[in-house]
Amino acid sequence: MKLVYRVTPKQRLIIVEHALKQMQAFAQHRSGDREAGGVLLGRHLLDSRDIVVDEVSTPQSSDRRSRYGFFRSSKHELLARQRWLEENSTSAYLGLWHTHPEPDPTPSGVDQRDWQRAVAGDTYEGDRLFFPIVGTDCIRIWTLSRRGTYRELKLENKNAQIYSNGESGRRPSARVGGDKDR
Repeated sequence: MKLVYRVTPKQRLIIVEHALKQMQAFAQHRSGDREAGGVLLGRHLLDSRDIVVDEVSTPQSSDRRSRYGFFRSSKHELLARQRWLEENSTSAYLGLWHTHPEPDPTPSGVDQRDWQRAVAGDTYEGDRLFFPIVGTDCIRIWTLSRRGTYRELKLENKNAQIYSNGESGRRPSARVGGDKDR
């Protein structure tokens, strides 16, 4: 399964199954699980404006991880550069992902400041970066553009498993798989 999100009327963000499973493997289902994260790697498609996330970096031993915090080490940047070289300059840095120990994740002030630093200081193609947060029940994705436009992306593909808890104001999000009883 892949997830498809609407970025603009003419652009989609597509997360392939392999990348999705890489992130979901670190969902914090147990009380001892620590936050995890990495970078998004993929492609800007030439025949459309779509962007594809093919893979993600996963936690490194040099990262600092706790139940409610994650510091991404520079090893992720090195892995992204190595991938770019291996793929003949076709693997692009697309953003940052991490987990939260909550069912329906929302970005903290620390997350938002980290995203602003990434958009302002990192080298990347295009005009925006993407920021998935993997919760215990769903994945939500935000984007921040170089112009400062910040918003949550809407899940578009109809074949994705969606959860809905009946609460007003909640948007459908991609459900996180796993062996946890719901």
